[in-house]
Amino acid sequence: MRYAVEQWGTSGPRVVLVHGSLGFGAAAFGEQKALAEHHRLIVMTRAGYGDTAPIAGVDVPDDAADVIELLGEGAHLVGTSMGGIVAMNAAGLAPERVQSLTVIEPPAFALAADLPDVRRVSDAMKRHWRNADPSQLRDFVFGFVAALEMTMTIPDPLPPPLASAAGNLVTERPWRVDVPIGAIADAPYPKLVVTGGWSGAFDGIAGRLADLFGTELHTLTGAGHAVQRVGAPFNRLLAEHIAFTPAIFA
Repeated sequence: MRYAVEQWGTSGPRVVLVHGSLGFGAAAFGEQKALAEHHRLIVMTRAGYGDTAPIAGVDVPDDAADVIELLGEGAHLVGTSMGGIVAMNAAGLAPERVQSLTVIEPPAFALAADLPDVRRVSDAMKRHWRNADPSQLRDFVFGFVAALEMTMTIPDPLPPPLASAAGNLVTERPWRVDVPIGAIADAPYPKLVVTGGWSGAFDGIAGRLADLFGTELHTLTGAGHAVQRVGAPFNRLLAEHIAFTPAIFA
C-alpha cells in the first residue's frame, strides 16, 4: 500500500481526512481527535509523506485513486490545502462513494486567476519555482512560504518528515492544479468550503469554489492556512455538516 492510515474512533460516520503539502496525517489533523468520540476518523498519510516510501514526485491522480480506495463503499471526505485538491479530484471521480465533501483552503489558483490577490500569489510562486534551487530544501520551503505570504517557523535543520514533504513540494506546480468543478457541482453530496480569513488569495479561491458549488463560504480565523487547527469551532462546523447529510447517503 502506497499510503498509511491511522484510525481514531470505532463508531459513527466514517470520515476520511487528507493532509496537504508540508504535513502528514496525524500532524495535520491532531485537533480533530476530539471528533473520534462520535466518528470514525480515517486519517490518511499520502504516499511519500511521513513514514511511507519515497516517491518520485507528487501525482494528484494517484493520490486521488488512493483516497477513493479509502472511501470504500462510502465516507465523508475532508481535505486541507493540497489535500483539498486531492479530495476534490477523488470526489469528482467517485461521487457515489462521497457522503459529503469539505475542503479547507485548497490552492486552486487557476480557478480564480482573474482576482488580483490570487494572481499576485500565483505569480510569486511561479517566480519562486523558476529561480529557487530545489536541492536546498529549507531555502525552498522558506521561499514557498514567502510566496504564499504566510508566516511559518521553519526549523533548521528540517526534521525528517518535513524534509520528505519539502522534497515532494519541489515537484508540485500549485498554480497549475486542476479540479473537476462540474462533476463536483453536479454531485448530490453536500459541500463545505472553509477559509481562514488571513489571505486575500485563499479567501478569493475559497469564495470562487463556494460560488461554483452553490454553497456557503465559512471563515474561521485564528489558525492561518491550517484552519482545522482552530479546533472546536472547526470540529463543530464539520460535525454539523456531516450530521445534515441527506438521507440518501445514510
